[in-house]
Amino acid sequence: MAFEPQIHEMHLREALSNDIPIMAKHHRKMFEEIWEGKGETLEPTRANKVEEAYAQKLETELKSGICKAWVFEDKGNIVSSGGITFVSFVPNPSDLSSKVAYLHSMYTERAYRNKKCAQRILHNAIECCKSQRIKRIILNASDAGQPIYHKIGFRSAPDTMRLLIK
Repeated sequence: MAFEPQIHEMHLREALSNDIPIMAKHHRKMFEEIWEGKGETLEPTRANKVEEAYAQKLETELKSGICKAWVFEDKGNIVSSGGITFVSFVPNPSDLSSKVAYLHSMYTERAYRNKKCAQRILHNAIECCKSQRIKRIILNASDAGQPIYHKIGFRSAPDTMRLLIK
């Protein structure tokens, strides 16, 4: 019989600095799974660098308040995590504020998927944005994550483009 976590034994809380190593590992796993889903392999040395860079980002930005993150725990073990980083964009006709939240690094361990862990983290992020009067949340969604975001009301923005400078 497969391990079946009980949702009532799990709880959500705001991330602390001592949670950074596992959140950075989740960030890495997220990219490894995304690449795997595309039939590619994220080279281990590069994956390590991504994990280290994300840990450094969190170390700086959690303390300063630029980033907020949440973790879902089961008996003291972090099984899901995700965060938002506050960025400045230009005001537009739909939102005169320049403060925008970038949702990132949503990841749930495989045994805990379909338990609404990511959905509850996402709802906390949305409530955090509401409390700060932030009206825009943006994200880059994996194929697996898109249904979760669509269900909550996120929509794709076909007019968005990006350039990766090498």
